[in-house]
Amino acid sequence: MKLPNGYGSVVKLSGKRRAPFAVRISYIEETPDGIIRRRQKYLAYFQKRESALQYLAEYNNGGVVPEHLKYADVPTFAELYAKWKVYKKSLKKKLANETWRNYEIAFSHLAPIHQMKIINIRASDLQDCLNARNHQSKATIGNMRAVLKGVYGYAVANDFVEQDLTQYLSFEYTQNTTSIHSRFSDEEIDLLWKNLYVVNNVDIVLIYIYTGMRPTELLEVLTENVHLDQKYMVGGLKTENGYDRLIPLCDKVLPLIRNRYNPDKKYLINNKFGNHYTYKTYQNANWNTVMNKLGLQHLPHDCRYTFAALADKADMNNVCLKIIIGHAISDQEMKNFKVSSGLDITKGVYTQKTMAELLTEVNKL
Repeated sequence: MKLPNGYGSVVKLSGKRRAPFAVRISYIEETPDGIIRRRQKYLAYFQKRESALQYLAEYNNGGVVPEHLKYADVPTFAELYAKWKVYKKSLKKKLANETWRNYEIAFSHLAPIHQMKIINIRASDLQDCLNARNHQSKATIGNMRAVLKGVYGYAVANDFVEQDLTQYLSFEYTQNTTSIHSRFSDEEIDLLWKNLYVVNNVDIVLIYIYTGMRPTELLEVLTENVHLDQKYMVGGLKTENGYDRLIPLCDKVLPLIRNRYNPDKKYLINNKFGNHYTYKTYQNANWNTVMNKLGLQHLPHDCRYTFAALADKADMNNVCLKIIIGHAISDQEMKNFKVSSGLDITKGVYTQKTMAELLTEVNKL
């Protein structure tokens, strides 16, 4: 049966598909330079031709059958990203807040496709977004890849699209061979100690150096997770091994933590008004001020580098070091050290590291 011009069509797609019959319509697109082009787009997919024809008839009558989306209701990439976020956050295994912040940045890099219907996005549209950022780091492209893989995996699983376009993409980046981080020298650490409570918030820098925590990790430590009598606190983000790990407090840093501790506050680290810091706020309003007053040039993450350097210089036990900073360690049976909510940190069933051992090692600094 020949369908009227402009009505749309039903086509059978090649290959083995669960729903091989596609409803396709044509439309006219005018380019910015005035050229008129005829385009085609697919609206829905069906197992039977009769169902596809019914959908097309309902589409032309403005009342698509309830079990299928009208084209106007097909979600955009931004809308699917929001749905994917809700889905991911509903799972038992949670992503760290820092990871979500990175994903939000990656999502912003995909702005050209935000308002495009998911069924209209081509692989070339996605590749253009990636190519626009291929001068940036592996981490930047990696986060964009994670977002695209996540959204398209969700879209395929929920029948918004049939094909995962990310399999056709090239995720190129620029390898930075020069590290942007450098450790604090011994002289600079002495300078920090000499200015403790002379220059505001020098104590936070020292806490970073002697705990080895990532910048955001310390800012997110809850007061309820600080155990002064047992000389440890619970915190950590980013990786499975780093999340909610036990962090021993050496004798040098314990008084600084004690001075910051306020049981009436939710977070250990707060600004002068008693409010919680975001990382950007801390860096701009606090860290940079300290560095400028002391004539230092460092980034917050340099403290973590410094901790590792001090640990190496002090011959800290390598297993303890990796447990403290939240890096994975595997034995020959491929079993990892696990950080528990108790005071024993175990490696499979063979080796145990206790808080006492971690404190002994961290006090070598």
